[in-house]
Amino acid sequence: MQDLPEEKRKKNMKEEIKYFNGNKITIIDEPCDYLDDELPEEIDFSKLKRVENPFMNRQYSVVLDQDIAKHFRSAKQLNQFLRLQLKALWKIVL
Repeated sequence: MQDLPEEKRKKNMKEEIKYFNGNKITIIDEPCDYLDDELPEEIDFSKLKRVENPFMNRQYSVVLDQDIAKHFRSAKQLNQFLRLQLKALWKIVL
């Protein structure tokens, strides 16, 4: 696709525009040059060391403004709402 003239390439490309936090993101469905690099047939991961995530399994305290806090009865309800919002956000972005 890279060898085609610019006007034909634009016709073949699928272009999608999305908005994230008010910023315009253009997603172009076109092969990348760097993806043509060949990978070895086999990769040995046995010598990799596991690194612990320092933020995993920690609890954080956040102070909400009163106008926001009045909409939630508990931390569990707030967390459930935030998880749903993040899941929806990722569906829009991806």
